[in-house]
Amino acid sequence: MVRALLVALGVAVLVPSAGASTKTGFAFGRFGGSIRPYTVVISTGGTVRTSGPVQVRHVQLSRIQLGELNKLAATSAFATMPKATTCPGVLPDVASTFIRVGPRRVAVHGSCAKDYQQLWKALVQAVRLVQS
Repeated sequence: MVRALLVALGVAVLVPSAGASTKTGFAFGRFGGSIRPYTVVISTGGTVRTSGPVQVRHVQLSRIQLGELNKLAATSAFATMPKATTCPGVLPDVASTFIRVGPRRVAVHGSCAKDYQQLWKALVQAVRLVQS
C-alpha cells in the first residue's frame, strides 16, 4: 500500500538486489605484502569484531566514540580520497592498509596520505588494537 502510494506520487522506491552490499559502520585492516592480513570491523552499534592475527582491547565502542570517528571521516574528506594510493618508494612486499566507512573502501600502500593516516590512527586507538 505504502509502496503503491509512493510510486503514484512519483517517488522512486529503491529495493536492493539480492546480491547488493549493505555494508555499514567501519572496517580497517591490512592486506598484501608478505605479512598475514587482518580485518577489524566496527558495527554501527559499536560492536568490534576481528579476523586474522590481531586482537582488540575494546570490543564495544560508545556512541560518542562512533560519533567522533564519523566526524573525523567527514573532516578528513574520506568520501573524496582516491580509492587506492601507492606511495612513492614503498617496496611491493610491504602490506597495504585499508579503511572502509560505510560502503566506501580506501586502500593505501605506504604512509604518504596524511588524512588517511589520521583516521587510521583514530580507529586503531578507538579499539586499542594489539597486533600478534
